[in-house]
Amino acid sequence: MKYILGVDIAKDKFDCCLLGGEQKLEKTFSNNPRGCQQLMRWLAKAGSRPVELWACMEATGIYGEALLHFLFAAGLTVSKVNPAQIKHYARSLLARHKTDRQDAVLIAEFARERSHAGKLRVWSPPSPEQARLRALTRLLAARKEQLAREKRRAKMVDACLRSHLVAMMRAFDQLITQIEKEIQELVDAGPELKRRRDLLMSIPCVGPVTAHTVLAELPTEIRSARAAAAYAGLTPQREDSGRKIGRTRLSKTGNPRLRQAFFMPAVNGKNNPRLKALALRLEQKGKTGKQTVGACMHLLLRLCVGVLASGQPFQADWISRTSGRSPA
Repeated sequence: MKYILGVDIAKDKFDCCLLGGEQKLEKTFSNNPRGCQQLMRWLAKAGSRPVELWACMEATGIYGEALLHFLFAAGLTVSKVNPAQIKHYARSLLARHKTDRQDAVLIAEFARERSHAGKLRVWSPPSPEQARLRALTRLLAARKEQLAREKRRAKMVDACLRSHLVAMMRAFDQLITQIEKEIQELVDAGPELKRRRDLLMSIPCVGPVTAHTVLAELPTEIRSARAAAAYAGLTPQREDSGRKIGRTRLSKTGNPRLRQAFFMPAVNGKNNPRLKALALRLEQKGKTGKQTVGACMHLLLRLCVGVLASGQPFQADWISRTSGRSPA
């Protein structure tokens, strides 16, 4: 690309840095539709066209979603990167200051280096169905967490306050039931979503919550199991430095909602022959309980990607039938 646009998002504004050739332009805009239009006029005045622009910003929650969709609709190539990448990139440059304007410059420089190396993943918006499913599943998780918090509080408050908490818990229960119903109706109304949901639920230990979370959170452009595991932060991270020899743990650098969705299925994986065989093999090797659960979460995600990619329901003996090896 001829031009790279780095964007640092905040609630009320966003700072931009445009890199192109020898020029470096910086400007701040309001984080609203008017600011988006002003951004496009500023880019045009700088001599850039949408087809020549690659915009990059951090994944910082909901504040940047409107701008992401706006830039994509305007014809720009767009990337959304993990904030940890920008943080460590700044450290590698020994950056001594942290301001919104400086962050925009860092994001632009990071994007220019990664795009030239072919290592900057292009973002594309989810389908309307996936976007709505993502919103509903995240809302459901938030309501369940609120209900659990009130249940913990109810065990510690005086009896005179418990009636208020009971009423709140009853309201949360009703909201959870309503959201679950909306999720079910949304998936059942979409033939493709329903087909993919049924494929995921053919895997033992994968229930509706896990299946819906995978459909909502896993980007459709991720096709390989390795990329999916990296996106979810379920790849192993090995430490061989100094006295820390042979330590292995989950990287956890990825989507936390996917990791959370696979935790309980991995813990209760006795009904899945593949998970059961893996857990037994790791226990015999002396692995800890956390390491075993992490490995089972990793395998379960790979199985989900496998059934979605193949379009075939889960088959416990698939490996043995296709390669002559034991499914364990």
